Amino acid sequence: MGLHMYRGKMSQEAIKGLMAKPEDREPVLKALYEAAGVKLLHTWVLPDWEVITIVDADQMSGAVLGAVIMASGAVTETSGVEIQTYAQLAEAMKRAGAIAAKYRPPGK
Repeated sequence: MGLHMYRGKMSQEAIKGLMAKPEDREPVLKALYEAAGVKLLHTWVLPDWEVITIVDADQMSGAVLGAVIMASGAVTETSGVEIQTYAQLAEAMKRAGAIAAKYRPPGK
């Protein structure tokens, strides 16, 4: 499991649906994400109808979730990236430093 940030653009259909029946979608999303084995940590909606979520998931569960959401028609575009904390970055830099000491660049 790892932290990921997913972005998606709400479809025109989704916006029409929210206008017809306004509701807090976070509980619905949380249940969907949990069914896919993904823990929803945060979610936001931007003024341009982009939805951003921070989740704890493995890549396969994220891919399954993305397929379900895209197939629903609620979202027209998605992207995702694994994110890390500064503590995780510090650990990665320790490992990188140890490996870099064993590496010889081309021509040197």
